[in-house]
Amino acid sequence: MAYTVEAQKRENRPRSILTRLRREGRIPAVLYGKKTENELLHLDYSQFLRFLQQEGTSAVINLKFPDGKTKHVMVKELQKDPVKDLILHVDLYEINMNEPVDTETVVELNGEPVGVKEGGILQQQLRTVEIRCLPTNIPDALTVDISELKIGDSVLLRDVKLPEGVELLSDPEEVVASVLPPQMGQEKEAEALDEAAAEAEENKEPERAEGEGKEE
Repeated sequence: MAYTVEAQKRENRPRSILTRLRREGRIPAVLYGKKTENELLHLDYSQFLRFLQQEGTSAVINLKFPDGKTKHVMVKELQKDPVKDLILHVDLYEINMNEPVDTETVVELNGEPVGVKEGGILQQQLRTVEIRCLPTNIPDALTVDISELKIGDSVLLRDVKLPEGVELLSDPEEVVASVLPPQMGQEKEAEALDEAAAEAEENKEPERAEGEGKEE
């Protein structure tokens, strides 16, 4: 069952109008369609946020207009404020419930690996996959049983059982999860921390450059 989100049309006006809409708790949006012209819309922020929290970006939306008409749509792209993490704009695309769509779904791991009980470290390399199916067949998640993984074992995407009617678009040879030896797992964690620290340092460089040469 599709989640209902109310929408209203908007005119193509200056940026100041978009700012006003956001202040009023609305999200500017654009609806794309294969057989129709692009439509400029705005959505209720709280209602759309609840949809994302409950259903995620891969679910079908029942877009309802003031005149009572509805359209089935999906999220194509979200634009967010990088600092405040607020939704600034959303692109939607109209779908036909009888035609397959390309979308993503999350990968969930189930069970505790044997290798972890023996001291190994579980690492999940893949968290989302691309699939193709009818809108009514989009799974909430693909579940992978990892309870039999030993130290040094991995599970590949091709080993994941797909629901009926769902076609895999991602590379089937991608590693979903693996159990690393304790020492290697610690090295991987250290590498990740080093990379994060280096990235943070790089982000600070432009700020330093801007501050250089400025008088107090």
